[in-house]
This record gives sequence, structure tokens and C-alpha cells, in this order.
Amino acid sequence: MTWTEGVITRTPSTGEVKLPAYGVPYLARQQVRERGTWTPTDLTDNDPLRDHLTKAFGPTLKTLLLPHDQEIARHATARYIRLARVVVTEHPHRVYFVFPASTGPHVLVLPSQKRTWQITAIVLGALVLLALIARLVP
Repeated sequence: MTWTEGVITRTPSTGEVKLPAYGVPYLARQQVRERGTWTPTDLTDNDPLRDHLTKAFGPTLKTLLLPHDQEIARHATARYIRLARVVVTEHPHRVYFVFPASTGPHVLVLPSQKRTWQITAIVLGALVLLALIARLVP
């Protein structure tokens, strides 16, 4: 009797997949990334996607989870956080972002898009005025 045995080992490859952010300003994304309390969720190609992942990222995640040639299955861990965007009528030039943090709900106050454009227009107007004055003064 002859017994031949072979063991094939393969180290799983890991990679970070950055999915697009929809409608969240960069400063808010950065604060949430640094201070937020994220919830992990495990994903495989056989499991249905959770409701909070299906709407925005479902097609992309399903494609990434499909096994490639000579793979049995894929496993991924995604993390998510719930983020609320609040606009109060008494403060039309502010946008509030609320997200869970380790100390409780964290509120981030940012200027509205309209206010940001107004500030940009004022700064550009001031720069144009300074350039005109600089050209007039000998």
C-alpha cells in the first residue's frame, strides 16, 4: 500500500475596498471615521446582504463577494455607522450631523452649502478688490 499526502496552504489576501460616499461632506466623513463607533458585520457570498448595505452598496458588494476561479468561498467584514443629517428651520445656514461615538451621540455642526458658497463669493470678491487696488496704486 502506498499513501501519498500533500497539504496545500494559502494565505488569504486582504484588501481594503473604499466604497463611494453619497452626499456627506469631507469634514463630516473625516470626523465620523475618527470619532464614530462603527458596527462590524460579516459577509459571505451565500448570505443575503443586510438591509443597511443593500441600497447603496448591494451590487458592488455582491460582485466583490463572488468566488473567483479555484476559490471555494469569500468572506468579508464590513463596518457601518448610522449617520443623521439634520437641518433646522431656525438655523438655515447650518447642517447638523449626528452619529454614535463612544461617549454617546456626537453632533457636528457644519455650514450649509449655500453658506459655503456665500463665504466663497465674499472671499473671491475681496481678492478681486485687492487685486484692483494693487493695480491702481503706483
